[in-house]
Amino acid sequence: MTISIHDGVLVGYSVNFLENELLLDIETAADEIVTVTFENYLAHYFDHVMAGSILFDIEEIDLNTFFVENREQFESHKLYAWPIWYDDTNELEQYLQKNNYKCYVISASLGLTGYVFAKTQKIKRK
Repeated sequence: MTISIHDGVLVGYSVNFLENELLLDIETAADEIVTVTFENYLAHYFDHVMAGSILFDIEEIDLNTFFVENREQFESHKLYAWPIWYDDTNELEQYLQKNNYKCYVISASLGLTGYVFAKTQKIKRK
């Protein structure tokens, strides 16, 4: 059985840097609490973080496509060594690909949007 997070309300999120994971707790439209775990987590970028965020989807997107659309953002982040040290965005993109990172884009009907770089994603009921 597939668990849908569509129209789920974000209850909270946490990052465990020692375990390299980011967790999203979501109350689904079916009134279940599920946890989306991003394992082998590297970094995330969220906008519009607020209580009551209604998630639309979490989609794995091709890294090449992602960088075409977001290259300018990473050019501005490289001075801060985020998410790693890199001289140009091509180097960052190659690092992510070589190390098997994926990009998960979070879209919302209301509130939190952004993306996560991690190697895997799992969804389970609490």
